[in-house]
Amino acid sequence: MPTKTRKTKPAETAPSRTPEVLDVAAAARFLTVSQDTVYALFKTGELPGRKVGRKWITTRAAVIRWIENSSADDSLARAVERGDRDALTEALNSGKARVKSGSPS
Repeated sequence: MPTKTRKTKPAETAPSRTPEVLDVAAAARFLTVSQDTVYALFKTGELPGRKVGRKWITTRAAVIRWIENSSADDSLARAVERGDRDALTEALNSGKARVKSGSPS
């Protein structure tokens, strides 16, 4: 009696280049963090993204911009903390920092 041969699906190959649109799993791999971290960043609005149906997506360009802007903000915060007047003046003049007016206690 002849044996039946099973048809196997061809193995899916990864795209040769990184896609521009990233889902949560791809964003997590790109940032080398957990998927839970990416979900938390999306939820707080810190990481730019969109919910399409039940899926969150972002783009590589948006993630790179977010990293670059976060790095610049961190550098500015450290400069201000150490009392760098030039950095504070630059931040105020460029609109990257604002003075909050508070009511006297």
